[in-house]
Amino acid sequence: MNAAHRPTSDDVARLAGVSRATVSYVLNEAPHQSIPDATRQRVLAAAEELDYTPHAAARTLRAGESRLALFINAGTPYGANLSAIVDTLSAEAAASGRSLVIWQQHDPGDLAATLAHLQPAVAITLGRLNDGQKDLLARARIPGIENDSGQDPDTADPGAALQIRYLASRGHRQLGYLTTADPKLGIFAGPRLAGARSACAELGLDLPVVAELAAPPGLPVDDLSAVLAAWTSRPDPVTAVACYNDEYAVACMAAAARAGLSVPGDLAVIGMDDEAVSGYTQPALTTIRLHVTDFARHLWARASTLLDGGPAPEHAPSMLYSLVQRQSA
Repeated sequence: MNAAHRPTSDDVARLAGVSRATVSYVLNEAPHQSIPDATRQRVLAAAEELDYTPHAAARTLRAGESRLALFINAGTPYGANLSAIVDTLSAEAAASGRSLVIWQQHDPGDLAATLAHLQPAVAITLGRLNDGQKDLLARARIPGIENDSGQDPDTADPGAALQIRYLASRGHRQLGYLTTADPKLGIFAGPRLAGARSACAELGLDLPVVAELAAPPGLPVDDLSAVLAAWTSRPDPVTAVACYNDEYAVACMAAAARAGLSVPGDLAVIGMDDEAVSGYTQPALTTIRLHVTDFARHLWARASTLLDGGPAPEHAPSMLYSLVQRQSA
């Protein structure tokens, strides 16, 4: 057969010497059709010889059910945490006999083109969909699960609050907070800064002084070094810095060294996310670990409720956090 020609059910029927309807009954395991075993084996052998795979959209129309779950990444940056979420969702989908398809947002309008070629049974969103995207899913009758990372920017992130509580427990009273100026990360940066401020207020501390800088690797270390020098030379000097994530924390440690500040002697530093690099810095970075596997399993449990029925899982926080105590703080 011509390599450019994708085999069809007609090709399978001709090779097996049966009708196209018989091919459809065999390959789709039609429950109410009695097909002799010898005929069934001829159809399966012909399909294997031709390397024939039924078209997914057509199979969905015939079966009345899609086996696809769509994972929509609407702005979450790639890293170890996102990889763990995707791996967990993929494993959960496979265990239920489904496949996970990943859509990474570049232009919000691209979702319409994607849905023109797919008919997923459910959509799981990480990040924040705009109103047009939500309407598109509704018109396509695709039920959706949204996580809480696309939260209001004033919602306090508990991981950032844990950063502040730990620093306060070590005796630090004047704190700095290093965050990102990248607008694409605003849905995460806003709640993290809100969490830091909320924890300071609860503990009776002054609100942290804040520096908003470009994301690494575009973050200029000299600029950050000047910020740290200014913070630590105040009449009420900053003695500890909580950072938006581990990349910012590593940059903060490099900038502290350039400013002649020792970590943690002159300045304690704490990160967020527990990326792999955090255990290899000098000193090793104290940080906050996000338990993303449990989070992803909870997302899938919510999706399973829509797919298969049954009781909804108990409410769980958007993310679980724990302190990873190392030497930088």
